[in-house]
Amino acid sequence: MRPFWKKMLSCAMAFVCLTGAAAGLTGCHGSKERAAFEVSESFDTTKQYEITFWAKNDTNIRQTDIYKKTIANFEALYPNITVNLKLYTDYGKIYNDVITNIATQTTPNVCITYPDHIATYLTGSQVVVPLDELMADPAYGLGGSNLEFDSPTQEEVIPQFLKECSLNGHYYALPYMRSTEACYINQDYVEQLGYTVPDVLTWDFIWEVSEAAAKKGADGKYVLNGGDVMIPFIYKSTDNMMIQMLRQKNAGYSTQSGEVEIFNDTTKDILFTIADHVRSGCIFNV
Repeated sequence: MRPFWKKMLSCAMAFVCLTGAAAGLTGCHGSKERAAFEVSESFDTTKQYEITFWAKNDTNIRQTDIYKKTIANFEALYPNITVNLKLYTDYGKIYNDVITNIATQTTPNVCITYPDHIATYLTGSQVVVPLDELMADPAYGLGGSNLEFDSPTQEEVIPQFLKECSLNGHYYALPYMRSTEACYINQDYVEQLGYTVPDVLTWDFIWEVSEAAAKKGADGKYVLNGGDVMIPFIYKSTDNMMIQMLRQKNAGYSTQSGEVEIFNDTTKDILFTIADHVRSGCIFNV
């Protein structure tokens, strides 16, 4: 039987992740544990436990400090539990390490993940813990009466986000992190180029303004700022950019059953368009 403290972590980490992507917290069995999961009836505070937590940050010191402070606060509430934090700078690296460690039975107890990653983890035997019973447990589940902290109830979790954590009729993650697409515009530069920021932003407008911002003078300097460096347009994640553009054009990406639909004429047109703007120096990716 998996130790009872892991069900508490499903709730305890509610205040660890303060930003909101399709990423969530998922519970893995961890080292040398492959028996079917069962919910324990009590929590033994006299036993010492260790939790391995793999988390993602963007080399952001403040975010790292939040993780560390939250863990310290949690360990103060539960002095018989030690949380071992391992930080990654890329979701894909967490995914690859989990996949690799499934074979050696050294997966983390808890990790930050995407729902599609969980689908792959589920191909292993007893690798990911279904959270339904843990979430509903009246003592240690979401909003549980025996928790040493103020836990959110299931009703307080945004239903649409929670739904993304459900696969095959069970919840395997909790949406304590959720990204939101946002666009930041240097209005001064846009107006300096002779444009007005529209109420509804379009890709045609972005490309036109970005191409204008990428123009150089005879001296090789950018006309807009008179400098050697100008980055007209950045999209933080080109993966998300493609997904968004296909969705906006009602083009295929994939189906619930895993059928790949990304190879279509719309995808081809998008890629050629982006390639043209990359060559002209108006779009960059970080």
